[in-house]
Amino acid sequence: MLKSVTYSKNEISYMANQTETQKQSDEKSRILPNNARTRLRQNSQKVSSALIDYPLKGLKGDVNSNFYEFLAMGIIPYLAGSATLMFVFNAANKHLNLFPKDKAASYGRKMGLGVVLYGLMKGFSKHLVTKPVKHATGVDVEMPYENVTYTLPTGTGENANIEILHQQRKVFDSKEFFRKDLLNKEYYDKVTKRLGMGENLNDPVSETTPVIQNIVATTNTAKSISSYCWAAVGVGMAIQNSWNDFFGSFTNRKRFIPNKDAGFIKNLGGRILNTCKNTLKITGALIGSFFKSFGQMWKGNAGSSGLSKHAGKLLIMLASIATAGLTLNTIIRAKTMAKNNNKETIDRTKKTIVM
Repeated sequence: MLKSVTYSKNEISYMANQTETQKQSDEKSRILPNNARTRLRQNSQKVSSALIDYPLKGLKGDVNSNFYEFLAMGIIPYLAGSATLMFVFNAANKHLNLFPKDKAASYGRKMGLGVVLYGLMKGFSKHLVTKPVKHATGVDVEMPYENVTYTLPTGTGENANIEILHQQRKVFDSKEFFRKDLLNKEYYDKVTKRLGMGENLNDPVSETTPVIQNIVATTNTAKSISSYCWAAVGVGMAIQNSWNDFFGSFTNRKRFIPNKDAGFIKNLGGRILNTCKNTLKITGALIGSFFKSFGQMWKGNAGSSGLSKHAGKLLIMLASIATAGLTLNTIIRAKTMAKNNNKETIDRTKKTIVM
């Protein structure tokens, strides 16, 4: 007798009932919109799972631990290392005298800020490569999708429960085996049009696959090199003196003092108003310090000269040139490869018969 699958919200129970063998789960892998909301949701789920779920599964020797979960846990040493570095540097501040303590605290805050700007600039700079490539070729190497998969059974008979797993991935995670099944014909037609290969090709999947693989490989290399260059710029911005304005606005924020003669509602309103004013002031100082730090890094310290004065400018120029050059290389290589494919004598828009 055949076994069928009956789906509940979070698990699948095997039952010996042949009449239900055709039941399918409504949950399927699907492409997600590539926007800030999706990125936030995917990153939140990946980080929380990497910190809590995946380590526990691995330590228990769970049969369903996999390579995807192992790679996702790569965020742990980055977060733990950054936190440890900041803690160790700042832990001894309370044992210093007044003036050395203030100076060490300033360096400690900038070190923490450097970790934050390193991550932000590294993540944001990827768009400087992927967005132009997508516009020129139609291939979005950052296209997200939610992968729905199922665990191996951990028991037998009615106890053989299978859980539904949701993995936050990208369509082009693998250059060789990207998720072609999630891409429709309209997508391939758009890619062939952007690449100048023509429209309504007889077999757009086969025609575009080598070009897409080339785009994925060169784009990933370009964004990796570019992101580390801009991450270095972020660290350089963090050590500029303009951030003292931001730290000062946070340290010297106005404290709310409740009025004993006023009622609860009036004091609550005053507390909320004070919080809003402080938030606006700190936010303004944060934005201003960010742009000022970039300008200070470009100009260099007034008292310095030679390489030390122009080091920041050279780093910014290196990051800009690397990003622009590597992005152009990706687009030109893709267009050239597509053009060379079109030089063959066979008309791909018509059906052909192999004799």
